[in-house]
Amino acid sequence: MREHSGRAAAQGKGAHSPGRLSFRGHEDGLALFLLYFLLAAGGLWHLLGWFQGLMQLLAAPMLIAVALLVSYLHGRHYGLWRGSAGARLRWWGFLAGVVLSAFGLEWAGVTTGRIFGHYGYGDKLQPQFFGVPLAIGFAWLAMVLTSAGVADWLPGAWRHLFSDRRGNESVSGAARPASDHGLLRILLIALLMLLFDWIMEPAAVRLGYWSWRGGIIPLQNYLAWFVFALVFAAAAWRLGFLQRGAPALSRHAWLAQILYFLLVRLG
Repeated sequence: MREHSGRAAAQGKGAHSPGRLSFRGHEDGLALFLLYFLLAAGGLWHLLGWFQGLMQLLAAPMLIAVALLVSYLHGRHYGLWRGSAGARLRWWGFLAGVVLSAFGLEWAGVTTGRIFGHYGYGDKLQPQFFGVPLAIGFAWLAMVLTSAGVADWLPGAWRHLFSDRRGNESVSGAARPASDHGLLRILLIALLMLLFDWIMEPAAVRLGYWSWRGGIIPLQNYLAWFVFALVFAAAAWRLGFLQRGAPALSRHAWLAQILYFLLVRLG
């Protein structure tokens, strides 16, 4: 009984409700602040036409930095940095697999036009290899992990909203949400990645990251995105990572990037 009470007290002090998008007491507060500040500032600078050269220079490093940050935080959340070498190896293998596979898909897509449609990269994202920016593989990785963060948060947010509307009734004994089921969680992650791409595509074109033949983003692009998002999410689930939840900053990274691209689209 004492052990249970102590655990509950500790959770009350240090844990965040999964249904609240809280900033207070965030253990990675500095990273969280910098994430929103830099991306929101970047979007506003684009609207105002300020520091365009600087933003172009920082674009690729920022994509890589976000991917590395959320990869580290997910690994810490899963307890991998103090866990077994085998678990760490699986994690690094998954990260490398996503980056390299995504880069290969993009190279094949640019070369053949048969995967996403006919498109090509501009010179804004450097360095590039075989016509594909190095940062693109990391961008895919960041989208997988941050979408997993949002997918982990959404069921709790829904339960929290639902319980508030019913008089703040307790949900501690409620059945697990449907998205906790493997197939539905994978589907939710893929849908979030698809939503991310739908918001990002026009902004990326406006930023000169890439362009589409005829200036039209084809439906084929979104279908391919959804399929490969399913594959990457299923791989993460199969390796046993997504079942462990996600760090809070991961979902904020998704939201901050969405904010940036929405601001760019307003420009």
